Amino acid sequence: MQPPERFRFVGVPYIHWMAVVFVIALGLAPLTLALVRLWAVTGITPLEALTRVHEQPGAMEAFRFSLVEAAASTALTVAIGLPLAWSFGRYQWKRIQLKRALLFLPFVTPPVVAAVGFLALFSPDGLVHRIGFDFRGETGIIGRLATATGWSHPGHFIALVLAHVWFNLSLMVRFVEPVVAQLDPTWEEQLSLLPAGQTRRGRIQHLWLPVLGPATLVAASYTFFFSFTSFALVKWLAPSSNTLESLLGEMGGTAGIAGYRVETSLAVLGIAVFQMLLMLVMLVMAGRFERRHSQVLSMHQEGMNRERHGQPSRRLAWFVNGTVFVLLLPLASVVLSSFRVRTGGPSGAGYQWTLEGWRRAWAGDFSTIPVTEALTNSLTYAVMTLFIALPLGYAVASCLVTLRERGNTRAAGFLDSLCMLPLSMSAVMVGLGMVAGILRWFPQMFSFPYLPVVPHVMLVLPFVIRLMVPAIERIDPIFAEQASLLPIGKGAHWWHSRGAFLVVPATMAASLCLAFSLGEFGATFLVVRVGSWDSLSILVDQVASRPKFDPYVFPTAMALATTLMVVTLLVLSLNERARAWRSRHDV
Repeated sequence: MQPPERFRFVGVPYIHWMAVVFVIALGLAPLTLALVRLWAVTGITPLEALTRVHEQPGAMEAFRFSLVEAAASTALTVAIGLPLAWSFGRYQWKRIQLKRALLFLPFVTPPVVAAVGFLALFSPDGLVHRIGFDFRGETGIIGRLATATGWSHPGHFIALVLAHVWFNLSLMVRFVEPVVAQLDPTWEEQLSLLPAGQTRRGRIQHLWLPVLGPATLVAASYTFFFSFTSFALVKWLAPSSNTLESLLGEMGGTAGIAGYRVETSLAVLGIAVFQMLLMLVMLVMAGRFERRHSQVLSMHQEGMNRERHGQPSRRLAWFVNGTVFVLLLPLASVVLSSFRVRTGGPSGAGYQWTLEGWRRAWAGDFSTIPVTEALTNSLTYAVMTLFIALPLGYAVASCLVTLRERGNTRAAGFLDSLCMLPLSMSAVMVGLGMVAGILRWFPQMFSFPYLPVVPHVMLVLPFVIRLMVPAIERIDPIFAEQASLLPIGKGAHWWHSRGAFLVVPATMAASLCLAFSLGEFGATFLVVRVGSWDSLSILVDQVASRPKFDPYVFPTAMALATTLMVVTLLVLSLNERARAWRSRHDV
């Protein structure tokens, strides 16, 4: 049974309104408190700090580097990803589900695992170094490039761009492949009969550009966004440079303390406001591109493009399979490096295979706590994030859908924008909101062991809501009417009219919550740092940051990263199983 009208406002139960208010407050409170705290410490308003951001040391350099590396990462991602996605959508592939899952694997890999994976590839004994590319020491080809161009640390920049491409390549497949796969083949046939369709340029201009343009822009805008806000990859692969995100990560831990390093608080205030405005602009643009993409995609639902074009050419198969293989190399390097210890000095002349790195990881020899305790902390944070974010996300999504069904589209859009506010804040900015905001005002919360759950919930809620809204919209209202005729209780009524249809999206949302919380690094890095409640991602960073005088430091860090990667992949397998079940049963 539905709640009586006296327990509802504009058709939405009061408990759902309470969830909406809580989610909005959760997104606004930490950052608002942080800005107020920094304002109180510095005596300068956020607006004034914004106008003086160019005066802050390293701010403009970090901004320029963020723009350049994000633009280069986006351009290379589009250059590789567009033909990859086009091939996936146009031809029939054997084991396409496996190939697609392997392509999406980097995007769901915890950033700190990705960072140490590339470190293993670029290390003196790594595959990339062995074929002649020294991105870390910048000798050989990279060194000659630096000498010829006067470019400072080109290896770091190139390594970072390659890592961003590796991380974001799946976005191109995610948005472009469905458009190509669902394109009506008669469109190409009809265009080929016209003068404009006789040349490749004409086909691109009159067919592929209008059809694939919106999807490509969506993928490119999100790639730019994620590259611009990169933290873990910048921290490890480009230590000679800073993005705005990494600059905030460096300074955020000491910001907001009254009478202590006021200049740091001023810099953090200006940079945080500056970056938040930039991210809002990027998200607005991405949202517009995504709406155009949705309109285009809705026009191409009956096509049979794969059936028409059949199997790909051998050259195309080599390209796709080779790309999938290359994407697995950083993860494979993490696993292999956890079992290999250098014995032949810095030159890498000798190595031995051993389990000593794993033994030391589990014993906690190079870290504050053993891996078992860190894993317990990570799983605890993840489960708590799940049990908070999933019901909140459902309640908010249900509220938004009800408002739209009742014609209150403007109110729904406004509330939706407020609930999506954490998307305009990167993980580090959310962590900054916790440290400079809540913890500086309420220092007693430093002793609260479950504090990382708060930023985890903030960051994952927008994605849960995005999964739940279309799932609720697809439920036919007739099921509620039929359930109301049955002599069943409120719980059974809800299950038969709505709950049973949300099992698959709820499973997908749950796996997302768990995986995201397990791998989250930016916010946790600021909130936890070093202490008795370290997560597994913090432990990986902690051990990998140690001097490498002891040959077992590196394999120990790799063992920790492997553990985190395996646990995350096990959780994400639930997502893939849910996706497969939904596709088989068309729900």
